[in-house]
Amino acid sequence: MKTINRTLLLAVLTTFAFEFAGCGAADVQSAKLYRQRRDYVTADKMLQKAITEDPTNDEGWYLYAENLNDLKQYEKIATIIDTAMLYSTTHRQELQVLRHNTWIELYNGGLGAYNANPDSKEAQQSAIQYLESARKLEPDQPETYELLGQVYYASGDTAKGLQNYLAEINQVSASYDQGVTMGLMLHATTDAVERAVGGAPAKKQTISLGPTDSALVYTYPSKQTYVYFERIVKPPHTWELTGWRVTGSDAEGIQPLRVSTQSYEFVANDYYQKGLAAQHAGNKADANAKFEKAIPLLMTLQQIDPSNDFASQAIPDIYTRMDRTEKAKQEYERILADHPSKEMYISYGTLMMKSNDYQGAATQYQKALALAPNDESALYNLAATYKNWAAADQKDKKAEYKSELEQSTSYFEKLRAINKTDPNTLMNLVENYDILSQKDKVISLVSDLEALKTTDAAKTHEYWDLLARVYARANRSADAQASYKKSDELKQSGH
Repeated sequence: MKTINRTLLLAVLTTFAFEFAGCGAADVQSAKLYRQRRDYVTADKMLQKAITEDPTNDEGWYLYAENLNDLKQYEKIATIIDTAMLYSTTHRQELQVLRHNTWIELYNGGLGAYNANPDSKEAQQSAIQYLESARKLEPDQPETYELLGQVYYASGDTAKGLQNYLAEINQVSASYDQGVTMGLMLHATTDAVERAVGGAPAKKQTISLGPTDSALVYTYPSKQTYVYFERIVKPPHTWELTGWRVTGSDAEGIQPLRVSTQSYEFVANDYYQKGLAAQHAGNKADANAKFEKAIPLLMTLQQIDPSNDFASQAIPDIYTRMDRTEKAKQEYERILADHPSKEMYISYGTLMMKSNDYQGAATQYQKALALAPNDESALYNLAATYKNWAAADQKDKKAEYKSELEQSTSYFEKLRAINKTDPNTLMNLVENYDILSQKDKVISLVSDLEALKTTDAAKTHEYWDLLARVYARANRSADAQASYKKSDELKQSGH
């Protein structure tokens, strides 16, 4: 289990705590004296006695909360802060600051407890205890729900994990959608943000995030929007967008906050995997219902972070599985127009291959090879596409089949140059050269296949299946039967 590499980008708020000299209850006055001596334990006893005798004691509740902070009893603060703010009306501002700072302590306490030993049930439960207190203290902080979701999921409680991720999405969706509407997206440059939002910000400032880190904050008052950038670790160390916040409070806005896509990815994947499971079980209606829930989350995820590979792969795959082939193609075209990748071209090519669009499939695989010339998956798929294309044209008695088969053979030969002992490649070449009437090539390749009998390849039933097919094609029926028998033996032994 990996630790969570995350820090709160929220500065701890500060306020001055004044010791008021008013004529309060005797226990409150005694507690003040003990606090001056830093005897917070005795002060705690005095203050508990004071608020027990007078539950509406303004100064007593305020000092009690402050004293708990000095005792670092943050979880206790979470249970009494609402009551303290109810009765200590003259100290609401100080108590509000204390509430927020206590939330940070509890959040970081949960983060630290979990990261200390992520696989430990004790560490997980300790983290959950901290974080549940943090959630109770400030229920509008989305970071708490995200971390709770991750820890609950790690502990095996997927239901509560999902529940907390959904709670985070409910909190952040409006702000995230507002940012996306303005054209904001993760990893954007400062210039890209200015073009998207409509000009330079009214204010730029650098905020310290610690001894070595800082954030650049763009302020757009007319849009009540604050955009946060952090420096890229690798040269040239330019600024890239890591978050935004839509708020009318400047005090809140200048506190950098990272936009996180973890909750969207987790919940979308949960629906996606349940859809796959339902589809595998033959329950098409349930599968489609789960896929429909995943799609809007995946779309938002991709809008926030266009470089997210999971969203890019899952969106067209879901449409394909729902038999919405044209919609899947539109999504591939849209995604690849902005973010071309080898994996996406291969995936798109496979979709076209399933639709018997051989030319379209070949085009996509060739684009994948343009990005990665020696990629074995792209080479194999392209070779197989031309082979299937040739078979279809040969069946329809089209003369083009021969040139298509030669194309297939050319790509299989490139694969063979990369991996000379791959049985699949050798078998396909045997079949191709046999159709092309190049018997000398066939004999040589059969010998290469037979030479693998002394290698690890021969320990799998797939190898013997391939060899049996080659023997059958060469009318070596006895050898084919012996190879099929060997394949069955390996299957029964689990190989």
